[in-house]
Amino acid sequence: MIYLIGCGGVGSAILPSLCLLKSPAEITLIDGDTLETKNLNRQLFQATDVGRNKAQALAARYHCPFLPEWFARGKLRHQRHDWLLCLVDNHRTRREALEVCDDCGCQAIFAANETHSSEAYYYRRTWKGTNRDPRVYYPEINHDTSGDPRSAAIGCTGEVQTNNRQLVSANLMAAALAEHLLVLWQFKAPRMDPATVLPYKFVANLSKLETYK
Repeated sequence: MIYLIGCGGVGSAILPSLCLLKSPAEITLIDGDTLETKNLNRQLFQATDVGRNKAQALAARYHCPFLPEWFARGKLRHQRHDWLLCLVDNHRTRREALEVCDDCGCQAIFAANETHSSEAYYYRRTWKGTNRDPRVYYPEINHDTSGDPRSAAIGCTGEVQTNNRQLVSANLMAAALAEHLLVLWQFKAPRMDPATVLPYKFVANLSKLETYK
């Protein structure tokens, strides 16, 4: 099962093509946020979706299972073959997704973006504590609780978006980078020579694309 955590700008951008790669029945959408009119210029919803839960609105269009609530460690019983696509804008959720991977052995891909830049990175349990662990190269993940929608009535429509206005182009780029990592690590890696070095992180800005291996 693929758990798509966060159905805002990046989540709504990745889902249409993801449903062509995988059966919609294998993609569970998770988000506790409600769509607002101001989201429509950078998130791929319809005006008729305003006022609905984001996960529910996308699930109705693409026929996916959904949970209209915030993701949290321990809420679901994950399996080793699960994938977490963590497409949120707060470190607390990212940290708990990493901890779920450590607990259950599942794998995760994270995507994030600012106004013009985007990035995506992959994680597996065997990388814990190494230089491929996001908690090592982004140590703020370990302690930053700002923007957590479970402790304040904000999601990707709240203060995070007010302080960091994201363009729809950056959302689309983040979605493309995340989906490329998914194709590499879920579809291609099992069929490749074990010695092959695959990228675990992409960072794109206005002038260049960086690849980390």
